[in-house]
Amino acid sequence: MVAYETLEQILRAQLPALEHEPEVPKDLPLAAVGLDSVATVVLMDTLEDILGVTFPDHTIAPATFRTPGSLWAVLDELANG
Repeated sequence: MVAYETLEQILRAQLPALEHEPEVPKDLPLAAVGLDSVATVVLMDTLEDILGVTFPDHTIAPATFRTPGSLWAVLDELANG
């Protein structure tokens, strides 16, 4: 299982708007804090490198990267699948 705190740390490093937030809500729209298409690719590569997972094609969709919670759910499936 991927700890949510680990995902928070990675998101903070990738999205400067989150740097000083005390917590990252699971329902926060990531597009509102700077996650665009380029940042999504960088984030996906970073998550694959750090967590040792691979995003299958069907998970590379806007719904996966909509919120920290949706991303965390996919990462949990990948880590335990």
